[in-house]
Amino acid sequence: MHVQSKAPKDLHPQAQMTMLQRLYKLGDMFTVDTWPLMDQMYLVANPKLAHQVSQDSSPFPKHPMITRFLKPLTGYNSVLAANDAKWKELRSLFAPGFSNAHLMTMVPLMVEKTEVFCDLLSEYAAKHELFSMEPMAARLTIDIIGIVVLGVDFKSLTRRDELVEAFRHLLDLLPNGQTLDINPVTHYLRRKYANTMDNYIRRVLRDRAANGANKKFRTLMDIAIERYEQLPNGSLFDCGFEQLAVDNLKTFVFAGHDTSSTTLSNIYHLLSKHPEVLAKVIEEHDQVLGKDTAAIGQLIRDQPSIINKLPYTTAVIRETLRLYPASGSLRMAPKDTTFHPDKAPAVTVPKGSLIWVGIHTIHHDAEFFPCPDEFHPERFMTAKTITLADGRTEAVTAGWNGHAPPADAYRPFEKGPRMCIGSEMAMIEIRVVLAMTLRRFRFESAYAEYRRRHPDEVEAAGGRTEAFGDEAYQVFSSTAKPKSGVPMYVYTKE
Repeated sequence: MHVQSKAPKDLHPQAQMTMLQRLYKLGDMFTVDTWPLMDQMYLVANPKLAHQVSQDSSPFPKHPMITRFLKPLTGYNSVLAANDAKWKELRSLFAPGFSNAHLMTMVPLMVEKTEVFCDLLSEYAAKHELFSMEPMAARLTIDIIGIVVLGVDFKSLTRRDELVEAFRHLLDLLPNGQTLDINPVTHYLRRKYANTMDNYIRRVLRDRAANGANKKFRTLMDIAIERYEQLPNGSLFDCGFEQLAVDNLKTFVFAGHDTSSTTLSNIYHLLSKHPEVLAKVIEEHDQVLGKDTAAIGQLIRDQPSIINKLPYTTAVIRETLRLYPASGSLRMAPKDTTFHPDKAPAVTVPKGSLIWVGIHTIHHDAEFFPCPDEFHPERFMTAKTITLADGRTEAVTAGWNGHAPPADAYRPFEKGPRMCIGSEMAMIEIRVVLAMTLRRFRFESAYAEYRRRHPDEVEAAGGRTEAFGDEAYQVFSSTAKPKSGVPMYVYTKE
């Protein structure tokens, strides 16, 4: 592929699609054929067409390839891959555990784990030691999701945990779509680590059945079990439910930690490069949270909803998710379907075709986001509220330089009924961590130093160190991760 001569060899496929579209001016929709590694796919690169796929009255179902990819990690019952009635049942079972009202009750626990994270940052600052932020942030977010979902404190920030170790090993063994998945040793190791995770979660479920729910707080597991037991013949001892619960609790550990850890890492990188944006964030935190940083943890514990009163911080998070979205949504055409791109002839897609909603490509299109490769949180600052004809009110985005993102162009968690079930948790969690770290520590992105120490990585990437003008370009590592995990130095502020 010609793209690979223009970009780092390890650039994530979704970013390669964006580069491919730019190089060849491919327009709103184009075909990509990498057989036998993957099925032929149609990449959608326009908000209107993406709406047709995921937001119309009959959105396209998830493609079976998702199950093939995730099965080693999440089994056959994951809400991420399910369709039709099964998906609706799973969504209704687990969605209440991700409501804003419930998540607010979990904020004090997020604060507790973030305090441990701050202790580790202090240790790195004292040693002036280069480290990769994403793996460390992932340990934090896994600890948080463990408490929120299972009521289990993995303590992976300070020790090794059986489930977390199996989980991390399994992530490294997932198919990558770039090589044939035929190694029998890999398949054996996947089963081994998947069984370790299954047995761990079964023990938690059975302990809960024997001893009752945690009296201090309700977990997502508690809420799902309560809803299930209200169904006719519903029982925690139903073997079918146990496997369903195991598969989805694994799903939430996988999906629930990843977006938060990668986004936090990317934010620290971007703020290191944009001190003018960092200054605005600090000013907002001083105004809303007070200047006593030693008291911030207790303040958020006492007033969890205060974390929702940080509009500029939220804009920074949203702009970071625009630049570095999770991998796009893979859907299947339920019937022969005709699309009408704005800049090309109509395209009829055969039934069963793989359709990739190119979120990265849409997010990096200058038509929808001027200067798309630049970091401008002001794109997402709300200017005012307007009253619609039917009496409803709606927030109007001022945008950056007068350019507000068009409808349906911004979709980091996808849109429509299949929008990420954990999006609210990710936003709350990231705000908590930023509020507790940005005024206490100074973060310095250190890619140049990392490359000096690891010239082999530069060589493996074809000697190229940036994509879209950015050193923290996305690579494939089970999901879309920042290159080298964002190497950093951290300093304690006086």
